[in-house]
Amino acid sequence: FGAVSVAALTGCSRDERPESTTFFQRQIEPILGNSCAASPSQSRCHVQADDRGNALGNLSVASFEDLRKREDLLADYGPYGVPGLLLKALPPYPVRLTSWDDSEPLLITTDIPHVGGPLLDFTSSGFNTLETWIRNGASENNAPPSSAPKERSACNELLGTDPAFDAEADPPGDDYRAFDAANRVLAGSCAAGNCHGSPGNVLYLTCGSTDEQKRWNYFAASDYLAVETDSSELLRRTLAPAFGGTFHEGGVLFSNTDDPSYRALRTWAEEKGGPGNVPDDEGFPFFAERVQPMLVKRGCMMLGCHSPSAFHDYRLRGGSAGHFGLAATRRNYELTLEQVALESPDPNASRLLRKNLAVGEGGILHRGGPLFASGGDPERCDLDAAENGPIDEQDPYCVIVAWIARERAARMSDARPLEAFVFVRRGPVTDAELPQDFETFRPGAEVVRIEASAEVDGTFTLGAETSLSAVCGLDPATSDARRPAVSWDGSRVAFSARSAADAPWRIYVVEADGSCALEPTIAAPPVDEHGEAVPDNGELVHDFDPAFAADGRIVFTSTRGNVMNRAAFTYDGPQRSPADPSRLNANLYIVDGPGSGAEEPRVRQLTFLLDQELTPAFMSDGRLIFTTEKRAKGFYQLAGRRMNLDGGDYHPLFGQRSTVGHEQMTEIVELSDKNLVGIVSDRGARHGAGGLLLVNRSVGVDHLSTEPEDYLQDPGAITWPNPLFYQRSARVLDPAATGKLDGTEGAYRSPAPLPDGRFVVSYAPDVTDLTDFDGGFELVVMDPETGRRSPLLSGGAGEDLLWPVAVYARQPRKVFQSRIDEVNGATRVVPGRSDADVLFLDVPLLMSLVFQNTRTGRLLGAPDPLEVFEVLPPEPGVTSFDDADHVEEDAFGRLYERHRLLGTAPLEIDGSLRVKVPGGVPLTYGTSIQLVGDDGPRRHVVREQFQFYPGEVARQSFPRSLFNGMCGSCHGSVSGYELDVAIHPDVLTQASDVAAASSSPIDLR
Repeated sequence: FGAVSVAALTGCSRDERPESTTFFQRQIEPILGNSCAASPSQSRCHVQADDRGNALGNLSVASFEDLRKREDLLADYGPYGVPGLLLKALPPYPVRLTSWDDSEPLLITTDIPHVGGPLLDFTSSGFNTLETWIRNGASENNAPPSSAPKERSACNELLGTDPAFDAEADPPGDDYRAFDAANRVLAGSCAAGNCHGSPGNVLYLTCGSTDEQKRWNYFAASDYLAVETDSSELLRRTLAPAFGGTFHEGGVLFSNTDDPSYRALRTWAEEKGGPGNVPDDEGFPFFAERVQPMLVKRGCMMLGCHSPSAFHDYRLRGGSAGHFGLAATRRNYELTLEQVALESPDPNASRLLRKNLAVGEGGILHRGGPLFASGGDPERCDLDAAENGPIDEQDPYCVIVAWIARERAARMSDARPLEAFVFVRRGPVTDAELPQDFETFRPGAEVVRIEASAEVDGTFTLGAETSLSAVCGLDPATSDARRPAVSWDGSRVAFSARSAADAPWRIYVVEADGSCALEPTIAAPPVDEHGEAVPDNGELVHDFDPAFAADGRIVFTSTRGNVMNRAAFTYDGPQRSPADPSRLNANLYIVDGPGSGAEEPRVRQLTFLLDQELTPAFMSDGRLIFTTEKRAKGFYQLAGRRMNLDGGDYHPLFGQRSTVGHEQMTEIVELSDKNLVGIVSDRGARHGAGGLLLVNRSVGVDHLSTEPEDYLQDPGAITWPNPLFYQRSARVLDPAATGKLDGTEGAYRSPAPLPDGRFVVSYAPDVTDLTDFDGGFELVVMDPETGRRSPLLSGGAGEDLLWPVAVYARQPRKVFQSRIDEVNGATRVVPGRSDADVLFLDVPLLMSLVFQNTRTGRLLGAPDPLEVFEVLPPEPGVTSFDDADHVEEDAFGRLYERHRLLGTAPLEIDGSLRVKVPGGVPLTYGTSIQLVGDDGPRRHVVREQFQFYPGEVARQSFPRSLFNGMCGSCHGSVSGYELDVAIHPDVLTQASDVAAASSSPIDLR
C-alpha cells in the first residue's frame, strides 16, 4: 500500500507541476493575441488562415516561430523610430526629418494605413513591453543576442565606377590629408568582402591599399557625410544606439564616441564639412524637401516595402533615424524618376501614382494597397499649396502631382507631343505568317505615316498621309516592309523592307528633315570586332526589326551569324535553326558609336543563341526585351526575355512555360506605367495573332493554365493558391479574344505604347479560328485599365493595317548598365575578355526554377554534378529535316538536336558552383531533378538555351537559405508557404557568401 501511495503521489506531483513557459508566451503572446491576432470585433487577423501558409499582411503572431520569420518587422529601420511591427499599430505621430545640408528640420506626421486601425499608443504598457523586448533582441526568453563577431571575408581590390569619379587625381580639398586615418578605418572595419567590400552594397568600399582605391573610398564615403557632422550616416550607422547610433545591417562597430576609430572618422567628416556632387536638376530640391517626406509619411520606406533589400525596381533608401544624407536622397530621386512617365500630360499615367490608386479607379495592383486612394484627380489639387504650403498639411498625391509637373516642364519643354502614327498597310496574305516566318517575301506592303493630334477626350484627329516607303525609294506594289520604330526623341523612324524574294531585309531610317537612307553601318558587309569579314555561307543576310535605345542606338535582328568571339565557335557565318533547319537563325545586334565606347560606328552582337531572338523593344529603364523561341524534345515555347545593352544578364522576362496558359508570348512592349503587354497564343496561330496579356511584373510570376501536362514537376500547383490571398500578375485583357486556336472572338497583334497609358494595336474583329483566317486587321486603341477598345483607323477592302507605332518624344532615360547590385541580375561585363566567369549560388534551386517557375514551392533536385553542354547548329548544307541527322520527333513535330559536352562540374556541399565558359556560346545543362512520372531524381537536360556574354562575370540564382528573403516575394518561398516569405535585412551582401565563391572556377572552355 505504501509503495503504491508514493507512486501515486509522485505521479500527482508530476501532473500538477506548471508547464514550462517562455518569456514570449508569458509576456509577449498575450499582447499580440489581444491586439494583432484578433480584431476588436474578434475576427481573426494576423494568424495563419489556411493550411497553405496564408495570413493577412503575410504575418502570423500565433507563435514565436511564426513571428521571427518577419525579421523586417523587428528592425528599427528607416526614419520612423520604431520597429515595423509597432509602426502600423500606432496612431499617427510626428517624425523629425533632417538633411545633409543642415536645412531646417521637417516634422511629418505619419499616415500609414492599417486595416485594423491603431491598436497601441506610445504610453501603453503593451507598447513599452513590446518595444523593450524587440530592442533587447526579440529572443524567445528575452536573452540578449549573442555578440559573437561575424566572420569577415577578404576586401575587394576592384575599383568602383561612377561618371563623377576621377581615379587618376587626388581630390582637391584639404581634408583629403585627414582621410588617411579614416581610410584605414574604413578598410579595416567596413570593407570586408561580405560587408561594404561586396560590389552589391550601396556603399561599396575597396581595400584602400592603392592611391586609386583610396580615392574611390574617399569619393564613396563623402556622400554619407552631413554639414552637421554628428548627423552623418557614416557615423550614426556605425555607432551604438546608446550613443546616438541607428540601424545598421552590419551591426554596431563602435560602442561609444571615444573609440579611436570612430574619432578618426569623425575628424575627417568634420573637416570635410558635408558632401559634394549634389545634383543640379531643377526638380531635385523639391523632391528632397517635399516629395521624399511624403514617401516617409505614407510608409513607403518600411524595410518590408520599398527598401534596398526588396526584390523589385523601386528600392528606396530609408536614411538613418530620420536623417537623409545626400547618397540616400539622390538615389531616391533617381529611383522615383524611373517611376514616372513625363511624356504624358496625365500624371496618373506614371507607375508612381497608378500603383497607389485603387484598382478600378485608375489604379493597378499594389501589394502595399492604394496609398493615394483618396486622390486620383489632379484637377482637384491646389498646386500652389502643394508647392508652398505647410508640408505636413498637404495631400501626398498632390505634392507628387506638382513635382511631376515641375519635372515635365524642365525635361520635356521642347519635346514633341504625339504628332503622327506610323504603320504598315498591306494586302492580306494567305501563308501562315508565323512569328518565325520572317524570310517569306510578301509584296504589296507600304510604310505609312499619318499625321495625328490627341484630343482632350482621348480621341485622335487624323490628318494627311505620307508614304515612307516612297520617301525611301521603295515601290509599295512590289516591296515588303515590317515593324517601324520611332526614336526616343520622336525625330526618326526606322523600318525594315525588301524589294524581292531574292533580296534581303534591310533597315531604312527616315530623319527629322524627311530624308531617308539605309542605315550605313548595318548595310555594310558584316565584319567582326577585328574588322575581319564574316562569310555569308551563300545565305541571304537579313537585317530587320529595328528598335531605338534611349541614347539613339539601333538594336536590330539579323541572320549574319557571329561577329564577336568567333574563335570560340566551331561554325561561322549565318546558321540554320535547330528548331527548323528550313529557317535561318536570327540573333540581336546593336550599332555602337563614339557615344557608347566605339571609336567608329560598328555592329556589336548581343545574342549568340540558336533559338530565334525576335521583335526587340525596350523597357523604360533601358533594358532590352524580346521574344525567344525555345524548342527541345517534348517542349515548345515562344517566351519573353530581357538583357542589358552591354550584353550582360540574358534573363527570363515572362511566359517561360505554358503554365502561363499559352505556348507563345510575342511582341512584348512596356506601357507608360511600366506594366507589360504582349500577344499570347498557341503554336499554329496565323499572322502572329492572339490575345492580349497584361503583366504587372513586380507582383511576380503567375500561372494561368489548368492543364496538368503544362506543369513539369508538380501539377498540384494549379489548385495550390488560395484565391482569397493570391495576387495575380497577369490577365487576358479582352476575355473574348482568348488567344486559343479555336475558341476566340477577335485577334490582336503588334501593340505599341501611347503616352497616356493606353496602347495602339492591330485588331481583326471577325476571327473565330486562329488557324484559318487571312487578316482583316484595323487599328484600335486599348485602355489596359478598363479593357475598352476604341477605333483609330480602318483599311480599305482587302487591306491590313499592321505594326502601328505612335510618333512622340519619350522621357529622356539612361541606358541600363550591368551591375552587381541588381537583385534581378547581378552581373558585370569586363571589356576585352573572351570568357565568362559564372558563379551559381545554388544549382539545384536554379534548376527547379528552370523546369517549373510557379509560386508553389521549389522541388529541389539532387546535388549531383552539373553537365554543361554546347548547343550546336545543323551541319553546313542542311536546309531541311530531310537533309539532317540528329533529328528527333515529338508531339510538336520534328527538331534537330545536337549537343557537345563541355564538361561535368561537381557542386560544392551547399550546391554552389563556379565555372569558366566560352563567352557567347549557346549552353544548356544536364541536371538531376524529379519531374512528373519519375520515381526520384533523374538526369534531365534543360529545355532551353543560355548564354554568358564575353567578359561577363555573373551570379546565377540565390542560395536557398536566403531565397525566401529576397526572391520569395515574387517567386514564392522554397516551401510554398507564404508565411515563409519575408525580407532579409542584409540579404545582398550575404548572397554570394557560398562555398564556390572563394574557389577557382572550373574551366570548361
